[in-house]
Amino acid sequence: MVLGATGAGVLLAGAVGAVGATEAAAGVAGLAGAGFAAAGLAAGLAAGFAAAGLAAGLAAGFAAAGLAAGLAAGFAAAGLATGLAAGFAAAGLAAGLAAGFAAAGLAAGLAAGFAAAGLAAGLAAGFAAAVLAVGLAAGFAAAVLAVGLAAGFAAAVLAAGLAAGFAAAVLAAGLAAGFAAAVLAAGLAAGFAAAVLAAGLAAGFAAAVLAAGLAAGFAAAVLAAGLAAGFAAAVLAAGLAAGFAAAFAGALAATALLAGFFAALAATAFAGVRVPSTFATASFTRPTPWASFRLS
Repeated sequence: MVLGATGAGVLLAGAVGAVGATEAAAGVAGLAGAGFAAAGLAAGLAAGFAAAGLAAGLAAGFAAAGLAAGLAAGFAAAGLATGLAAGFAAAGLAAGLAAGFAAAGLAAGLAAGFAAAGLAAGLAAGFAAAVLAVGLAAGFAAAVLAVGLAAGFAAAVLAAGLAAGFAAAVLAAGLAAGFAAAVLAAGLAAGFAAAVLAAGLAAGFAAAVLAAGLAAGFAAAVLAAGLAAGFAAAVLAAGLAAGFAAAFAGALAATALLAGFFAALAATAFAGVRVPSTFATASFTRPTPWASFRLS
């Protein structure tokens, strides 16, 4: 019995030990699994931290690269702005110098243009006066000629009218005498002869008057043309004399200005030379206390 109880106890102890061993093994396995899980978690955490560090490093690298690129672009922009400012300053200086030279050239050209315009204005005034005088003379000659022609034509018309009236009167008298007497043919012949004679006289008178008018008109035209030519020559000579006088006056003024400039330059150059007011020796015209002093 005792042995049986002992064996049962041993069996029970063995079973309990087996159960404990199993539980211990299960605990060890659980602990191993928990360790492996903790190790996996740690590995995952380490990998995550490593990836986060890598991402942070990459972000920091990209940020540093962007900062360097921005700084380089800023320095480049600053250099470009400095170069542009220097270029604009040089361009402004060149433009100012060019404007100064252009203004000087323009002033010289304007002065020369004003001088040439003055001379041309004087000559143009002389020529205009001459042309006006010639035009007036030509108009006056044409008017005189027209008046002469009109007077001649009026005289011719008057003479022709008188001749026609006289011829008609003679013809009427001849016809009346012929009808009144028996000498109609003689009266008609005498009337015709008288009419022819009166017509010839009238024509001669008209021709003489026309010739006289034409001669008077031609003489007046020749006289007016001579006067116009003399007046035009006088006006042209006066214009040329005025132009030469103005040029000579300008030359005299320029010479006087040049002489004044050289005189002022000479006075300025010799202004620094001091002329001694007294001499080192005694005067020969004024007695001095030591005039009787003699050297031994």
